Amino acid sequence: MNLSYDYYRVFYYVARFGNITQAANALFCNQPNVTRTIKLLEQGLGCTLLVRSNRGVTLTPEGELLLSHVAPAMEHLES
Repeated sequence: MNLSYDYYRVFYYVARFGNITQAANALFCNQPNVTRTIKLLEQGLGCTLLVRSNRGVTLTPEGELLLSHVAPAMEHLES
């Protein structure tokens, strides 16, 4: 499966904020689209990246590993 840059961008914002709604606001989109994008990324990678709760999200070990690769690239692109 070919995963879009946007999937990783959405993942980065969700991980950075620890909250899907806040990430959606920062990305100027709605919460259902962010949730759908994360689910598609998880399906594409074949693993769970986030644990969702009523207090936000936390990264799984796989999510932490992905963030360690995505964060430097996103920070470089944003600068």
